[in-house]
Amino acid sequence: MRRITRRRALGGAVALGAAGAGVAGLLVRGRDAKNAPPGPSPTASPALSATAAPTGTPPPRYGGTARFAAPSGFAFDTFDAQRSGEPSVVEVLGRTHSRLVQWVDFSRPLLGGDLAERWEQPDESTLVLRLDPRARWQDRWPQAGRGVTAGDCVASLLRTLQLARDGGLPLAQRSWDYSTIAGAVATGANEITIRTARPDPFLLQTLAGRFAFVQAPEAVEAFSARWHELVPESVVGSGPFVLRGFDEGGALVFDAHGAMHSPRFLNGVKVSQPQSVAERFIAGELDEALVRDRRDAARIRAGQQEESQELARFEDSPVISTLNVGAPPWNNAQLRKALSAALNRTELASRLFGGRAVAAAPVAPALPAFSLAESEMVRFPGYRSRYEEDAREARALWEAAGGPSLGPVTVDFPSIFDPLYSASSVVIAMLNEAIGTGQFRPAVDSYVAISRKASEGRYGNGNAAFWFGWGPPIPGPDPARFLIENYSSGSRAAGASGFRDDAVDRLLTRLGAEAGEAARRDLVMETQRTLLAMGGGGTIDWVQQRSEVFRRNTLGGRPAPAPFWDQHLDAQAYFKGDGGTG
Repeated sequence: MRRITRRRALGGAVALGAAGAGVAGLLVRGRDAKNAPPGPSPTASPALSATAAPTGTPPPRYGGTARFAAPSGFAFDTFDAQRSGEPSVVEVLGRTHSRLVQWVDFSRPLLGGDLAERWEQPDESTLVLRLDPRARWQDRWPQAGRGVTAGDCVASLLRTLQLARDGGLPLAQRSWDYSTIAGAVATGANEITIRTARPDPFLLQTLAGRFAFVQAPEAVEAFSARWHELVPESVVGSGPFVLRGFDEGGALVFDAHGAMHSPRFLNGVKVSQPQSVAERFIAGELDEALVRDRRDAARIRAGQQEESQELARFEDSPVISTLNVGAPPWNNAQLRKALSAALNRTELASRLFGGRAVAAAPVAPALPAFSLAESEMVRFPGYRSRYEEDAREARALWEAAGGPSLGPVTVDFPSIFDPLYSASSVVIAMLNEAIGTGQFRPAVDSYVAISRKASEGRYGNGNAAFWFGWGPPIPGPDPARFLIENYSSGSRAAGASGFRDDAVDRLLTRLGAEAGEAARRDLVMETQRTLLAMGGGGTIDWVQQRSEVFRRNTLGGRPAPAPFWDQHLDAQAYFKGDGGTG
C-alpha cells in the first residue's frame, strides 16, 4: 500500500457568499503556486464510435503506453467515488470507472453514452436509459469481470441520493444537483428508469458530473470502510483502464481494461505528478506537458528534439471580484462600471500575467460555445481595445457617481494570489491610475478570512471594499445552470450578494425551460450582455489565465485541452505509426 500525502497550496475548501448552496461558494482547491444544451435531445442518443484518424496522418495503431503529468498535485482522500471531495481522485476513477453518460466534447459541448448507450424521455419527468450490454466490471474481486447490470447502476445512484439527503456528499460533489431526483428503478436487466419530482433540464449533466461514477454494490460492501487506505486492488470499475498501482516515482500506472464496452487503442497510461514537466518532456519522458511558467514553455520550444503541437489550456478558475450589490455603495451600477473600466482586461492581463490571460465575462472564455466574442465585449466598460479609453470612462463614471466621497477603498487579495503575481501592486496601481483619486488601498488576507467577510456582507453594505482573486472553479462546460444558480433572484447566491434584476430573471426563467440548442445559446448571450451593461450582478469577471500544452505529434486522438474532467477520453488516444512506448 502507498499513501499519497496532500501537497496543496491551500488547506480545505472555503465557502464564500452563499455557501449553503455551494454555488457562490469560493471552493478553493489545492492548486500549485507555480492552474450547448444539456446534451443530445433526450429522445434517443446513438452509441459512439471510435474517433477516426485525421486525413493525411499516420493511422492509429494499437498498443503503447501514454505518459501524462496531472494538472495538479495528487491529493487523494479516498477511492470511494461518493465520498471523495478531491478533484485529483478523478485522475484515478476517471480512468477506471464509468458514468451512465459522459461529456464526449467539452468545447461544443456534447454529451454521449457511457454505460448507457442510448436514452429517451417518455415524459418531462421521466428518463429511461438503456445500458450497453457489453459493459463489464474489471476482472478483480469481488466483481470478477461480470457484466454491469441496471441493478448495479440503480444501487449506486440510490447511494448517492441517500448521501446527498443526509449531508454526506462533499461540497465538491454538488449534492443540490440531485435534489430533483425522486427515484430510480431497474425496469429490466439493462434498463433504468429515473423519475424527477419536477422537470429537470440538467439531469443528464448531473449524470455526467465529475464524481458521478457508478460503483458496484459488492465493491461498496467490501471496500467502503477501507477505500481511504488507497489500496489499488480496491479500485474495481468498468472504465477503460485498470489501476495497477504506483511506480517508484509515485506515478499512477494503468493497464487497459480488456473487456471495455467502447473501443480503445492504448495498452496503458502512466500519470505522474506535475514536477519538472518541461525537463521531462524535453527528455522524451512525457507525451504531453502542461506548463504554467512561461520560462518552461520557452525551454521546451528551444530544447525539444522533435516537433510538437503547442496548444492553449485555460485554467479552471477565472479571476473575479465579488461585491454586495443590495446596498450602498455597490448598488450603484455606475460605480461598478467605473471599477470594471478601470481594470481594462487587456491591460490587466498584460501587467498581471504577461499576456497569458484572456478577458472574462459572466461566461468564461473556457466555454467557447457560449462566451461572448471580443467584438461584442468591446461595447462594455473594461473591454475596449485601448486602455486609455476605458481609463477616461472610469474616471468620469466614478466622479459622476460620487466615488471620491467614499474615502479609502480597500481591496483584499488572497495570500496565495499575492505576492505570487504582485497583484496588490498591479491592481491598485491601475485603479488609482485610471480613476485618478488615489483612494484605493491594498490588503492581503487568507481565503478563509475573505470568505468570512463575504458571507457577512462586508464587501459592500456600507463598506467601500471588495476582493480580487481566483473565483470558484467552473462547474461544467454548459453555463446555463451556473447562470441560474448565481444570478436568479431566487437563488442563494443572488440572495447573499443582494442581486435582483427583473430582466435577468426573465431571461433565466426562459433559459431553464429551453431545450433548443440555438435558443439556449442566444439566451446565455443575452444574459451576459444584460449583466455587463449593469457592471456585473454581484460579480465582476476580470480575466481567465491560460497556459501552454505541448503534445507530441506521434500522439493522436486527444481532445482539445480543457479545464474539465476529461480523463475518460484517454480511451480515444492512440499513437500514430511507430510512436509511443511500451
